[in-house]
Amino acid sequence: MLLIFRRLALTLCFCQITGFAKAELPVRIATFNAEILTAPGSWAGNLRKYRWDVAREAQFERVAAVIEAINPDVLNLIEVTSKDSVDLLVEILHEKGLTEYQGYHVESNDSFTSMDVALITKIPPDEVDGKFIRTMWSEDDDPTWRQTYQVIGRSGRASNRNGSLSRNSIYYITINGHKLGFLGLHLKSNPSDDAANAQRSAQAKIAQRIIQQEIIGRDYLPIVWGDINDYDPDVPDRDESRDTATTVVRDIKDFDREQEGDELVNVAKLIPRQADRYTSFWDRNENGARDPYDVFTMIDHIFLPKQLMPHVKRAFIFHSIDLATSDHRAVVVDLVLPDKE
Repeated sequence: MLLIFRRLALTLCFCQITGFAKAELPVRIATFNAEILTAPGSWAGNLRKYRWDVAREAQFERVAAVIEAINPDVLNLIEVTSKDSVDLLVEILHEKGLTEYQGYHVESNDSFTSMDVALITKIPPDEVDGKFIRTMWSEDDDPTWRQTYQVIGRSGRASNRNGSLSRNSIYYITINGHKLGFLGLHLKSNPSDDAANAQRSAQAKIAQRIIQQEIIGRDYLPIVWGDINDYDPDVPDRDESRDTATTVVRDIKDFDREQEGDELVNVAKLIPRQADRYTSFWDRNENGARDPYDVFTMIDHIFLPKQLMPHVKRAFIFHSIDLATSDHRAVVVDLVLPDKE
């Protein structure tokens, strides 16, 4: 409660200095893929960025420095592999004096990678169904949280598969009277692979149902963000040679086909310089340096509801992140939300 009162006091001071109406609240949100952020001593998952604890500790320090520099009020953190990882990151932030931050973790259902989608936030989330953060997944053939899709094998024969949205989290935060439901996604990678594209397309269909039932159905406005691993055909990014082979982004933005037009807007369209629209750095030869043949694309996105777009003051991608920290860059949005209460 003390943190909330302190935040309100700081907001009033900020508004007096900047000229914002006192009823308006500036809020910064961001999504960041920290690339296999694994706590020292942990062997969660089958993928490793660093094997040795000394290197892992250094990565945590760098990720904390990124958060310190961006200073988001709400952060969607992708590829964190355990609650211990979230707790350690929050501990470092508190040591830096950023004591407003709290972390919320839920186990994903990706048994191979153990990659999760976590929440780091200064603003307490709403408790819904007795939880502050959840993941939507079913291990059986429940058609709500699973989707059948078709894959063409090397022999040319088609086979049906039944997939889930294994890496996701959903949390709800009320900010200045605005009820916001956040769906953090980490979809299947490799937009150049047909089988991966088919799986990701199925995941987008599941995401549509989550938005409709778990966010809209609870009277929250949806914000969908994370590592979508696909391109937006409506927003050219830095690498014009790579076009989407799917309707994944379009399906997420237009999640309600009974309504005319897209319900969600990609904030990347507000970034004026096309050269700045990249969030992923594929270091092809893994030499840790930028080479002419490396790939820079935008596969991390923030999709906001149309109702919030008039309140967006700025959108940008934080590029001051080296490869030792992550192969992704954070997407950041500044909002000024009027008081709805």
